[in-house]
Amino acid sequence: MRKLPPEVHLWLRQRAEAQGRSMSAEAVAILRAALQGEQSGAGRNEAIDRLRAIRRRTHLGAGAQLAEELVREDRERSG
Repeated sequence: MRKLPPEVHLWLRQRAEAQGRSMSAEAVAILRAALQGEQSGAGRNEAIDRLRAIRRRTHLGAGAQLAEELVREDRERSG
């Protein structure tokens, strides 16, 4: 794949290998899932689930806000 930032190329290559696909096939699968998620609204829920998982892995302290709370506050400030 041409003109990808090096870190994106690495992530795509690793993900493609893990899925047993070529990099091109993996890129298409990622795009398809993202676009279908936009169509169904499932993408938002998946993103929230991923953020919750990251929060659990990073062992944030008791006073830390959930990502969705931060996003909600930012949206409220933006109007």
